Amino acid sequence: MKSLKLIIFVFLISFLQVRSQTRIYNFTALPLTDSIRLSFTVLSGSTCAGWQILKGSDSLNLQQIYNYPGLCGNVSFAENYKYTDFSPNKSTPNFYQIVIPPSDYSPVKRVDIATTFSNLLIYPEPVEDILNITINGQKNYYYEINIYDRFGRKQGFSSGDVIDRITVNVSGLVEGVYVFYIAKSGGGVYKGKFLKKPKN
Repeated sequence: MKSLKLIIFVFLISFLQVRSQTRIYNFTALPLTDSIRLSFTVLSGSTCAGWQILKGSDSLNLQQIYNYPGLCGNVSFAENYKYTDFSPNKSTPNFYQIVIPPSDYSPVKRVDIATTFSNLLIYPEPVEDILNITINGQKNYYYEINIYDRFGRKQGFSSGDVIDRITVNVSGLVEGVYVFYIAKSGGGVYKGKFLKKPKN
């Protein structure tokens, strides 16, 4: 009788350990210029009835922003999934979590869409034609930059390979203050602003 109880106890412990292990693996959240790309892997195992993405401005109050409607996971091999959030918070942090119902949760990931102005050298100020941007301590990288006016409307985009500084032609912009977001290869998103002056 004691041996039967011991077998049942060992089985329950093993079952609970398996239940506590998540199948969501390698969850990453990559900030881009105006979006955040989420990617993760579902390890091999029984199929599941979809997955969900939760998001919030803090780690405690997460709300569902996407529900993958199909089957997920595979009995024989791991499967990779991606999702892009095209409306990230730009002034507050973004917290994300992947859920496979009913009870499989990934760790929570925090993503800040932009760092402070202190990492950038922006010149000339104000600018008439060519804007130069140097990211302190960064050389030889690929970048993407999006430019917005004071109403939040997208006014420009540029991308390319950089040796030591980014140069952007802003001659077509009207006079005013603009905000930009830069995403660079290897990670890192930077926020800055500049004043566009009219041509003489």
